[in-house]
Amino acid sequence: MLKTLIVEDEPRMREGLKRIIFWEKYGFNVCGDAENGRQALELIEREQPALVITDIRLPGITGLELMKEVTGRMDTCFIVISGYDEFEYVKTALICGAVDYILKPVEEEQLIGALLRVKKRLLKALPSTASSAGGTAEPEIGIEMGMGMSSDDPIAFVKEYVALHYQEQVTMKEIAGKTYLHPFYLGQLFRKATGIYFNDYVHQIRVDKAQLLLATTSSKIADIAAGVGYPDPDYFVQQFKKITGCTPSHFRKNQL
Repeated sequence: MLKTLIVEDEPRMREGLKRIIFWEKYGFNVCGDAENGRQALELIEREQPALVITDIRLPGITGLELMKEVTGRMDTCFIVISGYDEFEYVKTALICGAVDYILKPVEEEQLIGALLRVKKRLLKALPSTASSAGGTAEPEIGIEMGMGMSSDDPIAFVKEYVALHYQEQVTMKEIAGKTYLHPFYLGQLFRKATGIYFNDYVHQIRVDKAQLLLATTSSKIADIAAGVGYPDPDYFVQQFKKITGCTPSHFRKNQL
C-alpha cells in the first residue's frame, strides 16, 4: 500500500476526502491528515508518504510552499486540490511537481484518475531507482506497466495523438490522461504554441483529411464524414463550411 497524507484546513472536506473512495482498492492507505502546512510538513518528515493530497490555500504555509519544501528532498508525489480555476495556480502547481490539479468539489472519478497517474509516475521512476540502487524495485502499486505514449514536447505529443486518433471522439482530457499534465494546463500550452484552440485544431485535421478523400475518391459524403470522425453528416457539413467557406459537395465539384 502507498502511504497517503491528506492536507486540508476545512474539517468537512478533510473527512470527505478520507471517505470518498475505498483507498485500499486502488493501492493507497491514508496514513494521516493535517489541517495546516506546518503540521503537514512534520507528518511528511515522520511518515514519508508516497503521496500528499493538499489544498492550495492553507494556514501558515500554502500548499505550493509545502510542495517546494518537500520536492527534491523526498520521493513524494503531490495532488493539489483547489477552489480556484486560475491558470497561474495550475502552472505553478505543475512546475512544483504536482501530478494533478483537481477543482473542488472533488469528484470520485477525478480522484481515481489522479491516483492512477500517481502510480504511472512512480512506475516511470522505477528504472532510475533500481539502477541507482544496483538492483530491482517492485513496489505494490497494482497497475499494468503500459505507460502509453510519451513525449518531452507535449505539443508534439498532442499533434501526434490527434493524427492517429482524429477518427475517434478525441478530447484534451483523454490526451492529458496519458501524460502528467493537467488538461487545463495542457490546453493552455497548446493554444499558446499553436494559436488555435484544441477543438478547432481537431476539426481542422478532420476537414483536411475529408478534403483529400473528396478529391480522390467517389465515396459518399456521409461515409467520408463518418470516416474522419463525424457520425452526424450535418455537423460535418457545418464544420467543413466553417473552415473552407464551402460545402463538401461544392468542394468536390471544384476538383473536377
